[in-house]
Amino acid sequence: MKHKHILKNAPEKDKSYRIEYKGEELYDAKVLDYESGCWAKVQVVNVLPGKNSLLYKEGQEFDLKLAYYKLYELSESE
Repeated sequence: MKHKHILKNAPEKDKSYRIEYKGEELYDAKVLDYESGCWAKVQVVNVLPGKNSLLYKEGQEFDLKLAYYKLYELSESE
């Protein structure tokens, strides 16, 4: 069942974000799709160094459960 509510700090389609999980920055990603609910389809654009860096590859696309991650919008210069 797809949720219809929009999250308070919902990501915007075509914008880029730094993705953080449990205090560790993982990667930068572009939001490919977000309509409502708890999921967004993202594409990894930059893998950050760290213990999880081997789990992700640039260009990788997947659905991200937003409740588990913090997203920080990147400026266009980043």
